[in-house]
Amino acid sequence: MIEVPSPARAPHILLVEDERMIRDLIVFALEDLGATVKAVETADEGFAALELAPWSLLLTDVQTPGELNGMQLAWRAQERSPGLGLVVMSGYHDGFNLPLPEGAVFLPKPWSIDQFYRVIEDQLARRPSLRPAA
Repeated sequence: MIEVPSPARAPHILLVEDERMIRDLIVFALEDLGATVKAVETADEGFAALELAPWSLLLTDVQTPGELNGMQLAWRAQERSPGLGLVVMSGYHDGFNLPLPEGAVFLPKPWSIDQFYRVIEDQLARRPSLRPAA
């Protein structure tokens, strides 16, 4: 499991998930890892939130209400912040032959909590500022 960072090095994670129960579970899991989490319901809200902080990771569902979907948000986030960790989730696999932004990972729903933690850990490990000090 991921090492809990010091508060100064805590990852800042932007979560986009429209299903409240899933969103609450993910927030709890990420906060349990020591992350600071901002959770929003739509990709449109996520796009607006990209300006608010230096995010370590964007974790987004593909299908959310609004004009943007999570895949579009992931591409825009990667354009804006090329070093940003990206995880795209979906329970709908039909038509998911769309390419992911460079460095992004697809996390199919439903996932196990161990699988979830592995994906988050891998994405955060790619961020040099979040690696444990040697």
